[in-house]
Amino acid sequence: MNNEIAGKVVLITGASSGLGEATARHLAAQGAHLVLGARRQDRLEALAAEIRAAGGQAAFAVTDVTRKDDVAALVQTALTHFGRLDVMINNAGLMAVAPLRELKVDEWDAMIDINVKGVLYGIAAALPVFQKQDSGHFINIASVAGLKVFGNATVYSATKFA
Repeated sequence: MNNEIAGKVVLITGASSGLGEATARHLAAQGAHLVLGARRQDRLEALAAEIRAAGGQAAFAVTDVTRKDDVAALVQTALTHFGRLDVMINNAGLMAVAPLRELKVDEWDAMIDINVKGVLYGIAAALPVFQKQDSGHFINIASVAGLKVFGNATVYSATKFA
């Protein structure tokens, strides 16, 4: 086990699939104590159970990062279960791609709410904890699309640049 990770309390948003799920499995194998957040309760339950069955520690809370109270409750889950929070991985994201001319404003709003405001809500929830502890790390998952616009990913790229 990596002694720098073992025992650290790591919170991951968007933990029910993709990069978040893979990150949770990897960090659990390294001995991190995990706090998992996502919208799909069944997937969170299954992942937490898998981690625990392998000898790891995991707590979870159903979390919609577009709701600041949900994100605050997820941070509180870390404090309730583990007494601290060492790392917050803002991973939840949405990639909806379409030409601008299709005017999918609802998708634009959703990407802004998840990819920008969701990260900010995470920072707002965890920063006071980090300040009180005098330690903590944020890891905000970005994308190469934040540096270069690809095809019809204009709004997605803007949110990832943010």
